[in-house]
Amino acid sequence: MKTAGTAKVREALGDYLKALKTEFTVGMILPTKATATQELTVKRKLSENTLQGSSPVPLGVRIPTVALHMTEMFDTAVEQLYSIFTVKDLVQKFSKSPAILEAEKGGKFQMFDGNVMGEYMELLTNRKIVMKWRCRNWPEEHYATVALNFVPTSGQTELQLDCKGVPVCKEENMKFCWKQQHFEEIKDLLQLTTLSG
Repeated sequence: MKTAGTAKVREALGDYLKALKTEFTVGMILPTKATATQELTVKRKLSENTLQGSSPVPLGVRIPTVALHMTEMFDTAVEQLYSIFTVKDLVQKFSKSPAILEAEKGGKFQMFDGNVMGEYMELLTNRKIVMKWRCRNWPEEHYATVALNFVPTSGQTELQLDCKGVPVCKEENMKFCWKQQHFEEIKDLLQLTTLSG
């Protein structure tokens, strides 16, 4: 049954496929070799023109985004707060996880066990840091722009966070992460260094 049945099923399926092909192509006008060659030439010309176009076609899908603005006061000097974002050991201390950090224009960073990654776009020592920023759970290849402005005040530093391009569905999560995993953890780190220093 097993060998004879398999052969019969294959034969029946073969007959069925032949019938489908015949039935499907009845009344169809099939291209001739000359028509197929003409179509290929037209497609090549179109693709060459597209490649020679002046502006590249953006890839991907547009997603709805929001901008965030947050400010936070820190009881420390500008220099110390700036270094917490640019010195690998300090980033690892406040994030409580290994980090990769190349604090220079075009340098890459990765923190929170790879859940946050990006690239430094601008660094103005003790004044401003601008980064391409993404969380691992964001849509593929989507980055926000995060700008950190360090404003000295009497004995403190105001950190102004401006973030553009955050996916709408991640807005609350992003606010929570900055407030809890950055600001609060940095304040704890500053308090520890003040007590031990």
